[in-house]
Amino acid sequence: MKTRTLKKLKPIRIIGTIALASAIVLAGVLGFNIYKDTEAFDADKLLSSGASVMYDSNGEVMYTYGSDENGTRENITYDDLPQVLVDAVIAAEDSRFFEHNGFDLPRIAKAAISNLATGGRQGGSTITQQLIKKTYFPNAEKTYTRKLSEVFLAIQADKQLSKEEILTLYLNKIYFGRSTRSIGIAAACKYYFNKDVSELTLPEAALLAGSLNSPYNYDPYYCLDKATNRRNTILNLMVVHGYITQEECDQAKQVKIENTLCTSSSTSNNSTLAAYVDLVTEEVKERTGLDPKEVQMNIYTYCDKDTQELATAIANGDKYDYSDEDMRMGGAIQSSQDGRIVAIIGGRNYSYGLLNFATAKQQPGSSVKPFLDYGLAFENLDWCTGQTIVDEPYSKGNFKPKNWDRKFHGTVSVTSALENSWNIPAIKTYEEVTKKIGKSGVVSAMESLGIDMSKQKDPANLSYAIGGWTTGISPLEMASTYATISYNGLYTESHTINYIEIVQTGRVYNVDEDIQDEAKQSDYSKASAFMVREVMLDYTKNGSGNYAYLSGIDNVGAKTGTSNWASSKGNGMGGKSRDLWMTAYTPDYVCSVWMGFDKTGIDKGKTTSRYKAYPGKVVQMLLKHLQKNDSNKIYPEQPSTVIKDGNEYYKKGTSHSHHASETTEEATEEQTTENTDDTTSQDTGNQGTTDQGNTDQSSQNQGTSDQGNSEQGTTDQGTTNQGTTNQGTTNQGNTDQGTGSQGNQDSSTTPDTSQNTNQ
Repeated sequence: MKTRTLKKLKPIRIIGTIALASAIVLAGVLGFNIYKDTEAFDADKLLSSGASVMYDSNGEVMYTYGSDENGTRENITYDDLPQVLVDAVIAAEDSRFFEHNGFDLPRIAKAAISNLATGGRQGGSTITQQLIKKTYFPNAEKTYTRKLSEVFLAIQADKQLSKEEILTLYLNKIYFGRSTRSIGIAAACKYYFNKDVSELTLPEAALLAGSLNSPYNYDPYYCLDKATNRRNTILNLMVVHGYITQEECDQAKQVKIENTLCTSSSTSNNSTLAAYVDLVTEEVKERTGLDPKEVQMNIYTYCDKDTQELATAIANGDKYDYSDEDMRMGGAIQSSQDGRIVAIIGGRNYSYGLLNFATAKQQPGSSVKPFLDYGLAFENLDWCTGQTIVDEPYSKGNFKPKNWDRKFHGTVSVTSALENSWNIPAIKTYEEVTKKIGKSGVVSAMESLGIDMSKQKDPANLSYAIGGWTTGISPLEMASTYATISYNGLYTESHTINYIEIVQTGRVYNVDEDIQDEAKQSDYSKASAFMVREVMLDYTKNGSGNYAYLSGIDNVGAKTGTSNWASSKGNGMGGKSRDLWMTAYTPDYVCSVWMGFDKTGIDKGKTTSRYKAYPGKVVQMLLKHLQKNDSNKIYPEQPSTVIKDGNEYYKKGTSHSHHASETTEEATEEQTTENTDDTTSQDTGNQGTTDQGNTDQSSQNQGTSDQGNSEQGTTDQGTTNQGTTNQGTTNQGNTDQGTGSQGNQDSSTTPDTSQNTNQ
């Protein structure tokens, strides 16, 4: 029996041995091929290069990355490092640093076992490997091939350089916080403590060493509690490895980090430009795959420094007192004809690395009506500007929208409907559009204007017609859209960069040249875009409502928008005002401004009802400032495919018989009892705003003077009530400011199911 069993097992063992040998051979071949393809090691490459420099539209230096006034990054030597810092970094990042050969197999194995057990993502890279990655693979994806190349280069580095040299190179290159002013140990010491490296104390050294694991999350200026806990963890590790005593550890923990931080940065970089700088940085990474904080480059932008500084001063309340410290503002100003962004508003007291409200998506309200509803109708239904629509009671299942004035106005033209921002005509129009082109047609049209529709739940839902989007639109997207419409539908991608020079290689990225070459007609023909543009130009001229703030600005068209919370919103917020917009264009510039409250303000029960005129005033200030610049730009001429008949426009070859029969009689019926639950009682400045009712009242506003914090005679400028939205936290001071990435504010909103049904 035993012999028979052994005989049966023998073939299995043979097969197993062969398989193992084959795997070893295969791994060897694979490893050799990766080794052969790995870039040759060059110790000089590990040296920290000079800092990247950013230039404004006049070619003047506006920002340098983590550098001094001369645009050079200060590099320290090993002798400059206090022993307490060396000990803290070794304890935090690589306890066997002075023992291994650049690659620590036990460390890798320990990390792998931990990740399998906990499902975590613990790293096993040595300091040498981290230095190699920063130098050779700064933006590469985490793959086994890249990791193996990293190991090969780390082993070579360890052979050619001393441990002291490797540690010094690492500390000169690494990030110590969110800001670009914290790159390298010398800059980090200035950024946090305004002192030289040699002057670091034990708790300060532990703080810096702790930040290396996650510079973004452990920057004490934004995440004080996390930074404190991480520092204390490093102090404990220093005890474990015998670098300090328990008594020294306990004493260091008693030091409050906030008492050691300097109150202001000692660098020369101008924080008034921070929002624009952050936007440029993200664009550089997207277009080149390189990080200007890691690779030395010269970046030439279209930043109008004076305008950017004015925009920042407005956002901070220095040039315009919008009173409530919890109110946030985002905005974008770009050229109308070539997509060049000249300035942005990132938020109140914006500092480097914070959540940028210029790219954060917000609910658009009535701002979408010109291009989403009527523009698509001009394009796909061959409507003229005088096309008539019956404004009457309307419902689709649970979706029972209302007009801002709780009245119906009988037969109205597209021009009147848009001028008064009545909801029912807009919804009816959108319904006809979606029947014709479907969801895919809407998505295509919006994307052709520069609006990202990838996260929209159902663009064919009728609530979209009045701004009820599952995710919103950012000020940058809104500016791009209106620029395209004002320029007869020619889309030019919005951008901040003229060109980029990579210092090390000499490569030049001609960003603007490429973008201008790729400009193309959107899904809106010249005729359709022209008709939208002219309608908005006409009703802006009357100077009523919040459009009165644009008086004195030449050839300006504009649209306002507001949104309300859904009736189901808790915390007493149901039906209350939420988002405020003004977007205006001239032949030269487009300016889009959003204002509202983030989570901090919302949790306090704050609404925007008192501030409806604010976005218009901000746009006015910015456009009047820009109007001082002489310009010979004019709007594109009327296309030959458009015919004017009286005050109305229509496309050549289409029927336009409806426009002559418009009636203006008003139906005064209000919603009946079945809509009572959806009606919100408001003051006389916002009469009868409802959960799905936009109240953009351009011509009904009686008076526009701003008296303190109370707007006299202003009305809700196109409201759409939305579902629950988490706007992210952007508290100023020593608190976490949100993600700091572009557009990571969670503005996703599911349309109120009591008001909307999928159509």
